[in-house]
Amino acid sequence: MKRNIIFAVFALLTGVIAAVSVYAYQYFYPEKYIRTQDGHYENVTTVKEQSPFPITQETHFQVEYYYKEEDRTLTEDIGSIPALLGCDKSGVERYLKDYMRHLSKEEQEEGLVSYGMIAYRGNTIYLRKTYQKPVYNGYYAKSFNGYVVIMNGDEKTVYEYTQIPIHLLPDDMKEQVMNGYYLDNEEDLYNFLENYSS
Repeated sequence: MKRNIIFAVFALLTGVIAAVSVYAYQYFYPEKYIRTQDGHYENVTTVKEQSPFPITQETHFQVEYYYKEEDRTLTEDIGSIPALLGCDKSGVERYLKDYMRHLSKEEQEEGLVSYGMIAYRGNTIYLRKTYQKPVYNGYYAKSFNGYVVIMNGDEKTVYEYTQIPIHLLPDDMKEQVMNGYYLDNEEDLYNFLENYSS
């Protein structure tokens, strides 16, 4: 019985000494370790070896498409993005900001609200595109077959076909309607229709 107790105490002390040694080493040489989000320490040298930067042909991208309304995420693996070859982390972040500044009409209509890098590990960079359907307010007065047509704020759905001929509008209003005249609310819409209806 004494032998088992002595062995258990010895094993316990060995474990305590090993743990104290590891934490002491990390305390006295902190530049070699970083603390992760879950509180553990990770060796910086191995983290640096796994970095995908600068981006090469072998770097893979995984894009998450997150749809807020549906709380749904789709994932797509894409081989590489040629515009990012040779970029470091800040180059990727600049590319993503520029992408958001120069959105295509399609992406705007789909409701893309953010595009960012969420993580990188090994030779893979993880990106996320977040979509939220835009809320369209107001109306547009536009020209269609020589008449004014009222469109909903999305500029796709017809709200009302009017009998107001374009050629009867004043020149400045005619030009605005040809380009899409924006009406903030129903009151503006009714005022517009009252003013130009015959």
